Amino acid sequence: MTADREFYDDGECRPPAELERRRWQRISRLLRYAHDNLPFYRQAFAAAGYAPGPIRCADEFAAKIPRTRKADLIAATRARGSARVGIEAIGRNRVSCVVMTSGTLGFNTFAFLTAADLNAGNLRNAARELWLAKVRPGMRVLTLSPAWHALALLDTRAITAIGAQPITPWGTFAPRFSANFLDAVARFRPEHMLVTVPALRAILEECERQRLAPRAIFRSVRYVATAGEALSPAFRRHVIRELGLDDLFERGGSSDGMFGGSECWAHRGHHIFADLHYIEVVDPQTGRPLPPGRRGSAVVTNLTRDRSVYVRFDTEDVAEIVGGDCPCGRTHPLVELYGRLSDSVRLPGRIVAPADVRACLDELPPLMGRSFRLEPLERDGVSVRLAEAALRPFAGAGDVTETLRDRLTQALQRRIGVRVSVVGGGDGGG
Repeated sequence: MTADREFYDDGECRPPAELERRRWQRISRLLRYAHDNLPFYRQAFAAAGYAPGPIRCADEFAAKIPRTRKADLIAATRARGSARVGIEAIGRNRVSCVVMTSGTLGFNTFAFLTAADLNAGNLRNAARELWLAKVRPGMRVLTLSPAWHALALLDTRAITAIGAQPITPWGTFAPRFSANFLDAVARFRPEHMLVTVPALRAILEECERQRLAPRAIFRSVRYVATAGEALSPAFRRHVIRELGLDDLFERGGSSDGMFGGSECWAHRGHHIFADLHYIEVVDPQTGRPLPPGRRGSAVVTNLTRDRSVYVRFDTEDVAEIVGGDCPCGRTHPLVELYGRLSDSVRLPGRIVAPADVRACLDELPPLMGRSFRLEPLERDGVSVRLAEAALRPFAGAGDVTETLRDRLTQALQRRIGVRVSVVGGGDGGG
């Protein structure tokens, strides 16, 4: 691999018609396998009245194959008393690794991986994703993913496959480990860093607490790739300026569903590789597929086996398909991700996501990165409840606080196009 190469492999720029043809061939084979070998899907197919046969298009797939949700996997885990719920397409292969999700519904789900997958489909996806974010041979890459998460396993393997060197300091994303991360940056002088957005905020706050100049600490770092939360344009500019970066990339996906993708240098959305995953964006209420430019829930189907596989798995993440060709030359779908559906407000014909509020908050420097809670109002409006901590810097300066609230309210109403109420005194959460 050479650092000036745009694509990690030639599969990233296959003709769209070829990707489409292969997709339905692979999905048809996967459905037959799932029906014959995976009890969870056999039961779901029977309940939906589906008998395996060729699938020829997106509408047919959506009409015949039921959606699966995380709650369904949790119910199966509890009923079976086992982390194996009948979605494990591992055949006679030996399980090499078991990874778990972060438990956003109060209960972890698990995915089983084999060596065949870790050396093939999942590795290819992770390596392509990191190549998009400018990880290159010979780089030292600081990766801060917690060890129990699938992302940590796949990132480390992909970094090594690319020919870079992973550096993993002790600790998790909890703010108390931020000083460890700063020490690791100063000691090992990485050229790239993989991190979540909340952890990145905590690292910048630690620099401020220690009165350290971020540019001095991060002078070796050229690129940062973030996950876990949508980046606002203002925060992206702020981080690039404060750290002196060449570029900042947003990664996105779901450990529920085991898929992911990164922005390229064009920053138009996340490239989701159509030879490995099929992504639909559907109306959360009706389940009908939505066209490009319409927000809905991201639904994933894995196209490879030798692992736990997800068939029409509703990640319940707010997403939209981005239309048009990408200047980078990749031919795979572009998807933008905005946050969890459970954290969003659904209004007639639209979904207001946490990313919409964050984009406006971050345009006001005193409120950048502050916690908030997004809630519905009566008569098709939204309430943004700022955490008490967001208002403390303005204690005794009510006029300043009210001015900020007014500016934020106006910015949100322009962006969202509905009635907005900004209040304080909540516990945050966004």
